[in-house]
Amino acid sequence: MKNVFITGCSRGLGSLLVKEFVEANCFVLPHFRKDFAGAPDDCVIGDIRETGTLEKIENALTENDINVFVNNAAIHCRKPFLEHSDSEIDSLITVNIASQIKVLKRVYNTFLSRGRGLIINVNSVAGIQPAPNEAIYSATKYALKGFSQSLQIESIGKNIKIIDVFPGAMKTDMTKDRENFNNLIDPLEIAKRIEDIAVSENITSLETEVVI
Repeated sequence: MKNVFITGCSRGLGSLLVKEFVEANCFVLPHFRKDFAGAPDDCVIGDIRETGTLEKIENALTENDINVFVNNAAIHCRKPFLEHSDSEIDSLITVNIASQIKVLKRVYNTFLSRGRGLIINVNSVAGIQPAPNEAIYSATKYALKGFSQSLQIESIGKNIKIIDVFPGAMKTDMTKDRENFNNLIDPLEIAKRIEDIAVSENITSLETEVVI
């Protein structure tokens, strides 16, 4: 049975991932940044920038025998470079790369102690082909790609698989102001593909990137 932990489940792709994995008869432990009415009993709540949240996640990995970790939490900011405030730059870098490295340090350590595990990083095509007005966002996604590629090499022979998924722009709250919103990817398609990757018995260490 797949026991799946997913970060960033409050809305968009994260919320769809929860539904897809549940429908696939997986045990799912979602993470939400803030508490809300109707939050499931089995969940972790907290900002991944906070040490307390990192500790909650680490404990949850062990207590629930998590064997699939979907690293989905991220923020997006689309505007010309010079219009970014210093605080926006700090937030993008902290949430999209620094905090994720800290989370994955705990995930990797847990999986290493067990000798097995699958990490799926939800990256972005912005980490492969940058777009105008996404200089800082693209920088964080390139950084995540570089970190993941290095960890993939380090994990060889340890039975820990690390796969990066690079979706194109999706119809979510992050992109609702775009003129071409109706032409963007349905996030349900991305959720289904990620679920398929996680439950597949045919994944090999040679499959490290999936561009959608």
